[in-house]
Amino acid sequence: MHPVGVQPGRIKSLDELEELSELAVRALDSLLDYQDYPLPAAYKATMNRRTLGIGVINFAYYLAKHGVRYSDGSGNALTHRAFEAIQYHLLKASVNLAKEKGACPAFNETTYAKGILPIDSYKKDIDTICDEPLHYDWEALREEIVTHGLRNSTLTALMPSETSSQISNATNGIEPPRGFVSVKASKDGILKQVVPDYENCRENYELLWNIGGNDGYLQLVGIMQKFVDQAISANTNYDPSKFENGKVPMKLLLKDLLTAYKLGVKTLYYHNTRDGAADAQEDIKEDDGCAGGACKI
Repeated sequence: MHPVGVQPGRIKSLDELEELSELAVRALDSLLDYQDYPLPAAYKATMNRRTLGIGVINFAYYLAKHGVRYSDGSGNALTHRAFEAIQYHLLKASVNLAKEKGACPAFNETTYAKGILPIDSYKKDIDTICDEPLHYDWEALREEIVTHGLRNSTLTALMPSETSSQISNATNGIEPPRGFVSVKASKDGILKQVVPDYENCRENYELLWNIGGNDGYLQLVGIMQKFVDQAISANTNYDPSKFENGKVPMKLLLKDLLTAYKLGVKTLYYHNTRDGAADAQEDIKEDDGCAGGACKI
């Protein structure tokens, strides 16, 4: 699976995603043929499935730029519109490529071949927290997918994207920033990074340890999962200092797990606990590998 990231914080209109999706899908699909494979099994699986994992970075800036938050539901409709556009345009790009070069050989093994899209299998509890309608012609796209197939068996995957965010001066994946300034350590040294557009958006950023709980974040991830066709690497976060005896209650952990399940969140990745670092500055180690079958971008 080849990953790349879309930066919603940098776009001015969701219409821009159409061209960006074409570029991303065509570039990554070509890379599948270009690269070397150490094992015959890896080559065979890749050629049959042609799996891509296109994700998102700078999501916290996207929310801040639009004046909405993780914690209170104000970002739910915006997130729904953004991720609908991302998935729709990526699928459309893969259909277009299938018309030119043919569908991936194992397309018939996918649920897409049966005309089943992510919007058909999401947990309907999402409708209770977000009543935003669909804005694209999914039925026409469904017909095209069944008729022509997809060049790629999957298109989207959301990962923490630590290193990619450093390179792009973006916030990590879909995560809220831990501080306005992050101090990030890797094998290449120490990097201090300021959140994008700090001067204009400072008041709109919602910092991780200032968010009271995980419910709002999990709602956003559930909305994303309505469209994303692979499991999202979602995190939960806990500050032990806010609880009696400095211990996070087991009932809270279980509540968050059940909330994630209820909203259709497929995967929980890290359960982060605060280590006492200052609000405005956090030490974060570089982590850009693969875990649970999902490569980070």
